[in-house]
Amino acid sequence: MEILNRLREATNDTAVTGTSFQAELGQLLLRRTRIAFAWGFLIGLAVHFFYGNVVDFHPTVESALTAHLRLVYDLYAIALFVATVLVWARQWTARQILVIDYVVVSLIILLTLFIGVVYDVVEIPAFGVSLALFIHAALIPVPVNAQAGLALTAAIGYPLLMVGAYFRIPEIHEYWQQSGGPTAFGAMMAEGTFYLVILGIVSVMITKSLYNMRKSLHKAKQLGAYVLESELAEGGMGQVFVAQHALMCRPTAVKVIKPETSGEHAAVARFEREVKLAAGLSHPNTITIYDFGRTEDNTFYYAMEYLKGMDLRRVVERFGPMPPERVVHVLTQICGALAEAHECGVIHRDIKPANIVLTRRGRIHDFVKVLDFGLAKSTQMEDDSGITKTGMIFGTPAYCAPETVDGADQVDARADLYNVGGVAYWMLTARPPFERKSALETILAHLRDQPTNPAELTEVDIPDALVQVVMKCLAKDPGARYQDADELNAALFDIEFSKPWTDARARDWWELHAPDEELESREAVKMGGEGEAETDTPERRLFARSGAGKKN
Repeated sequence: MEILNRLREATNDTAVTGTSFQAELGQLLLRRTRIAFAWGFLIGLAVHFFYGNVVDFHPTVESALTAHLRLVYDLYAIALFVATVLVWARQWTARQILVIDYVVVSLIILLTLFIGVVYDVVEIPAFGVSLALFIHAALIPVPVNAQAGLALTAAIGYPLLMVGAYFRIPEIHEYWQQSGGPTAFGAMMAEGTFYLVILGIVSVMITKSLYNMRKSLHKAKQLGAYVLESELAEGGMGQVFVAQHALMCRPTAVKVIKPETSGEHAAVARFEREVKLAAGLSHPNTITIYDFGRTEDNTFYYAMEYLKGMDLRRVVERFGPMPPERVVHVLTQICGALAEAHECGVIHRDIKPANIVLTRRGRIHDFVKVLDFGLAKSTQMEDDSGITKTGMIFGTPAYCAPETVDGADQVDARADLYNVGGVAYWMLTARPPFERKSALETILAHLRDQPTNPAELTEVDIPDALVQVVMKCLAKDPGARYQDADELNAALFDIEFSKPWTDARARDWWELHAPDEELESREAVKMGGEGEAETDTPERRLFARSGAGKKN
């Protein structure tokens, strides 16, 4: 009864809710019972027609009892019809479903036994009972004790019906008197009971095996208070899943460090640092971290807000360059997030289109979220772990700042502003500042070449003031760039547009594109899924060679 009580505690009178194992089992119980009873009713009708109209049933006992056989098959169909209507009528609690299930299946088992005892005296009704027990054990996720109750019903019901028929039905009594008397009757009853006990034990073993399997699967997909539902993205170090908090039922994105890297000190240290740096930030345009933990098997994970939207890489790839006024609208939000991060001593170092997500927050459209602090550096946090050594800290070749390439000992917040310039270039032209045949050539271009004026690469009319802002961000010398995010933000606010990007325009865009695109939340909750995939690629390794042995 303990499992039954847990099921009851995990449910309420109107619905089976929650994401604990017991609640999940209750939800599955309701779904499976509804389907099984509906199909059972249809099969019952088919059996009723088959035996009532097609098969010439010849009972061992030739008597007036055969006239009532059709009524017994009627009871099958009626019981399953009532049960089907009942379970579909409302949202039952798990306990109520268990009661309905036990009553209906027990009735089916007893009717099957009754047919064998009365209408086919010399045959043990093992086939019909085993069919009922095994199908139930395989399809309906009841607790072990509930299945044991059905098995007990079959094992006890058979001898009771045998004795009742022997003493209360003259035709049955006469048959056994002519077929060996009480001795033959007792032997038949003992043999049938033995068979049914064996069948019942096997059905209970099936139920227990499936119950334990479901429990193991549930445990395997649960991290702390979070139940994993589906995978969103996978990177070089971690995986991101959509999950639900077991108590609050809040959609959450959970990032998990891969098992093969969980034993590496540097990987774990980097994972923990990412959490600490991001969790210390509270700007609304920065991804929110909810929780962090480690399971019993040393699996590291953290939970963050689940975003529905599209990253800038996907937006531009699908819809082309963005209007300049919208670009400024997005850039100012990125600057807000970076201004807080820089003030807290955190340098992102991997600002790129794939790490900037556009989403909707309530009635606010084109709301920006900055993701993936996996390569972030803290100027206030002492790092003696070696986790920011060559090959892990330089960002993405297409958007890297020159000073991160040439091995400079001090990379400051102005490197993020160079990345912002690269993101602006992408939004305006649908291409990064430099496109070369290889990662190494791209890196060298950041060091030596000047990017083409973005106005020359698009038919969109880009204001000169915006072009100047972008090109200043992309200056090779950090001293020639804006010196902080607030200065860049102020320059962006000074740009005037004849037709500004308003919330009404943003709402129109989202209403036009969101119904299909917003479903692609895989693009919205990477939090390092794509960036980390690049961490250990040949491109990153080539990128790292320019600063071999350095630590930033």
